Amino acid sequence: MLSDALKEMRERVAIGGMPEDTAGLMLTLKAFEMEARNLETRIEIATGRPHVALHGRLISSASIDTMGGNA
Repeated sequence: MLSDALKEMRERVAIGGMPEDTAGLMLTLKAFEMEARNLETRIEIATGRPHVALHGRLISSASIDTMGGNA
């Protein structure tokens, strides 16, 4: 999963600093990007709405009025 891979990468960087193999780092970041896009697509399929940034907030579903009107 994406969170597991990010945790492992964070731990490796914390132990040894930035890796000297920047090509490997770029490949890892590309894999994270692909996994994140896959996750966004799954959210869109499940909710029927795209998972996009709107005014600095991530929107993945319609707002639900829990206050019952004009509150």
